[in-house]
Amino acid sequence: MTDEQMNVYKMRITQAGIAELTVVMLEMEIQWIREALEAFDQQKMEEFLSSVEKAQGTQVELMNVMNMENPLSEEIYSVFAFINKQLIRAKIKRQPLDLARCRKMLEKYHASFAAIAKTDTAGPVMVQSEKVYAGLTYGADGLVESSVGGMEFKV
Repeated sequence: MTDEQMNVYKMRITQAGIAELTVVMLEMEIQWIREALEAFDQQKMEEFLSSVEKAQGTQVELMNVMNMENPLSEEIYSVFAFINKQLIRAKIKRQPLDLARCRKMLEKYHASFAAIAKTDTAGPVMVQSEKVYAGLTYGADGLVESSVGGMEFKV
């Protein structure tokens, strides 16, 4: 994942509600699995393992933050646990095994959580974070995206 993509995710996270945070995390995990599969096809084992490791870290975080009081959470948790197991197996065996299948499963959950996020009116989880206003300016090193409060991301 490029620095630019990470910066976009970071900005989205600062403005996201709880449902949108889940959507962002799922997008990140899907991206890392996609990158792992590409790295494996190109026989870049270190990149493969690194991407799988990042995907698994995101998967574990998704499992840790689940609201287990929700009746559907137990079913979702079991699917997430399966995906986590497949990521662990991929690292151990150094093979993608069922990663493409796991990515498809995550994409289905992503669609569901994206629909839920559209109905979330609770506001951002990070209420103390600054508002992000998109503003691109030309800097010495290329485009610079600035936000109120002085944060800058170079593109």
